[in-house]
Amino acid sequence: MRIIDAHVHLGNNRQTKYYSLRELMRDLREAGAQGAVVFAFPEDMYRIADSPQSRMRANEYVLEAARASKSIYPFYFVWKDYLIPSNLEEYAGVKWHRHWDEPRYDYDEPKCSDILERIKGLKMPVVLEEEYAETLRFVEENPGLRVIIPHMGKLNGGCDRMEAFFDNPNVYFDTSTAPLEAIRKILDHVGVERIIFGSDVSGTREPFHNFPKVELKKVLQLDLDEASKELILAGNIERLMARWISR
Repeated sequence: MRIIDAHVHLGNNRQTKYYSLRELMRDLREAGAQGAVVFAFPEDMYRIADSPQSRMRANEYVLEAARASKSIYPFYFVWKDYLIPSNLEEYAGVKWHRHWDEPRYDYDEPKCSDILERIKGLKMPVVLEEEYAETLRFVEENPGLRVIIPHMGKLNGGCDRMEAFFDNPNVYFDTSTAPLEAIRKILDHVGVERIIFGSDVSGTREPFHNFPKVELKKVLQLDLDEASKELILAGNIERLMARWISR
């Protein structure tokens, strides 16, 4: 069965946070997975390193990883300066990320509209990790975008508030670090076509950390037939990345 881990941070800066392609491939092998969606660490975008140069380097590293391995799918990490690289089309999707206590995106900034138009034009899926009100606004104001809410919404206002998106066919949910009960609940409401496997692996080797193989066990505990598992473990994310895969 094909398995793609659709939520992995990657970086090669030991001064911020380090998890290399080599280490990722090791962890994917342990899980029996064939590929991964990768994006930069927040530490390389704004939490520790915070400059246009550091952001460009971090995004370029995930692109280099994809060039080195056909099983890696690079997502471009957008920060609040809305830098648009000249090679945006080389990325398979977008990562849009902040927590409630971090600097805010200005959604009224013209540059925000500019990059969103480019993302829509390229039909790129967006992994959106934002506060609840901003998640609502983002989805409502960008109806043409396919949005993936990570962790079953745990950090987008809480899993219990995700019912606001149940009837929206363009909103998907990834399983990374989410409780099994939350996965089951949202799965029951939206169906297997809108659930995506992810781990949020970041290279930490402590026993309690959620490696791909640990997160995978939760999905395999669901009472699903083989076709449904195939959709969650690879088919759904591959469908969202069809433009990139078919280049």
